[in-house]
Amino acid sequence: MKPRSIPLLMSAALVVGACTAMPSGPSVMVLPGSNKTLDQFLGDEHNCRQFALGKVGGVNSHQASDTAAVSSSAAGASTSSDSGYDAQRQYDAAYVQCMYASGHRVPAYSQMLAAPPATPPANYKPYFPPPVPQGYAP
Repeated sequence: MKPRSIPLLMSAALVVGACTAMPSGPSVMVLPGSNKTLDQFLGDEHNCRQFALGKVGGVNSHQASDTAAVSSSAAGASTSSDSGYDAQRQYDAAYVQCMYASGHRVPAYSQMLAAPPATPPANYKPYFPPPVPQGYAP
């Protein structure tokens, strides 16, 4: 590989990475668990936001103190070809998994099913009109 091709590849990776938007936060609502206080919820939410940001290639608080980790995560984020929508979806998935593992209530996605037909009560008797008498002609 020629010496000039390495800086060219690095600059191309930075240009491609500039088009990707990092999520600013979760787009799903999570509620505190039944036995959790608000302070526990807020602490877990902060930790899970950092966890999710790290999963999509962002910089979390542990990586910010280490300059080598910052440069490696920035390079990893810049080579990512995910769109902003995909990054947000990955962020939300990691955030929901973390909050669920911490004991909080998270949204559950499922297919909507039609309700089964209602059964009539046991004492229901449908009305049938009496039969027409024999020999009756209208």
